[in-house]
Amino acid sequence: MAEERLAEGIYLETKKNIIGTGSTAKVAEYRNFWATLRIGDQIVEMVLLDDSFGLTGIKEKFPVDVVSGPNWLFVEQGEKKYLQLKQKLDNMLSPPKPKTNPQGSQAKKSGTSMSTCGGSKKSGWWSK
Repeated sequence: MAEERLAEGIYLETKKNIIGTGSTAKVAEYRNFWATLRIGDQIVEMVLLDDSFGLTGIKEKFPVDVVSGPNWLFVEQGEKKYLQLKQKLDNMLSPPKPKTNPQGSQAKKSGTSMSTCGGSKKSGWWSK
């Protein structure tokens, strides 16, 4: 039987935990929505979504078999929202562009620094 590849989109993760101890203990269910960032053969990189299905910037890597497990559900109705997030997700994958100096690498320094004032060097409080 061929292994199915995970689909790109939004997934719902559910977790059950016990809060409290003894007679006050209660079972709480946590629900997190995640958007796929990158799907590999063994690992899925995802971004946590907030309550409004916006990107939180929190990235996690999960094994494929965990995301394929019973605590995860692919949200088919989330396709439209995922397409809206796709550009931002792609930007998270691309390396940051280096900032360029509009005046070139030989930018003029202006103003004074702590070590120079009026053309003469002065020592700061740390050298007294």
